[in-house]
Amino acid sequence: MGETEQMSATAAMDISEIADRAEAFKQKLAKLKSQLGQKEFPWYPHDSLSNMGTLNRTLTGRFRTLLGELKDPLVLDIGCADGDLAFFLESLGFRVTAIDHPPTNFNGMRGIRKLKEVLHSNIEIVSADLDARFELPPGRYDVAFFLGTLYHLKNPYYLLELLSQHARFCFLSTRVARFAPDGTDIRKIPVAYLLAQDELNRDWTNYWIFSEAGLKRLLYRTGWEVCNYLTVGDTRRSRPDTLENDERACCLARNRRFTDPGLTVRFLKGWHELEEDAWRWTERCFSVEIPVTEKGAPAVLELNFVYPDALKARPGSLRIKARIQDAPLPEVEYSDAGQQVYRAQVPARLLRKSAVRAEFELNQALPPDAKDLRERGIIVSSVALH
Repeated sequence: MGETEQMSATAAMDISEIADRAEAFKQKLAKLKSQLGQKEFPWYPHDSLSNMGTLNRTLTGRFRTLLGELKDPLVLDIGCADGDLAFFLESLGFRVTAIDHPPTNFNGMRGIRKLKEVLHSNIEIVSADLDARFELPPGRYDVAFFLGTLYHLKNPYYLLELLSQHARFCFLSTRVARFAPDGTDIRKIPVAYLLAQDELNRDWTNYWIFSEAGLKRLLYRTGWEVCNYLTVGDTRRSRPDTLENDERACCLARNRRFTDPGLTVRFLKGWHELEEDAWRWTERCFSVEIPVTEKGAPAVLELNFVYPDALKARPGSLRIKARIQDAPLPEVEYSDAGQQVYRAQVPARLLRKSAVRAEFELNQALPPDAKDLRERGIIVSSVALH
């Protein structure tokens, strides 16, 4: 798009403002599509940009400004339809790669290619069979938008695991169900219902409808942690095989492998600068403020880090102790260098606020030397409550 068309993302922009901008952009696209007409092909009939309104309802606390905090963000739009979302994100200053499969796309991806031409857009369009063992375009993506596509895939585990190797965050929406067609309550069972070819709207591209427990386990097993979660539609009697009992889950998932903790927590003391867009050295003592997604419920404090070889070479094992809201948590000892995890149960009584302070203390750290003037403890890739 031309420079005059672009709306730069603002660091403090709340998701509500982004949703308002999406509504205005939708009107612009509707007018443009009307002018272009449907002589060559039909336009995708559903409102893709309404997803931003759902995200406005889904995101809470610190995550409401997540999109505005990303620097020069690179994003994926998977299952892009006519590209409405992709072009909108580009208008915010994002670099966008849009992916879909022509044989299952509503108009064979002619819509998105036509809009790219008339909008003078720079988005990258990729044709890929999402059910094949394809590879994503190279790059470290800040966010993947994976909206309304998961239940159309034969192999959802493969794609989510592939995404976790490339993206730091994922906005996901998909259909879910609380009851099986025979009335069995499946809400708390980690399962998915496989639809018959003509069972739901006679759409042969409908496959797996997960229970809520099944969707959350799928995300965790493929490398993701759910930060915010919301369901809309029939949230009382949803089932997988009817249009009338349609329920949709929308969530923000954070990559548990290499997400920079600064995007989900607020640094307080003892942190060095971000390196390679994925991790940070700490000092011997460091602290963060972590958002609480479910106030008054018990959780697990999880710190993913690397125990550096240089620190391992010093006498004695590494020991880490932590505190939440000044309440001590168990100390853990580590004897092997490399990737490690600190986990501790946090009681509900400590999690009654929207955010809590977590303090960590190492028994030793690398002192400043001629090559590096910093005190260096461990290398942290993520810290969160879940």
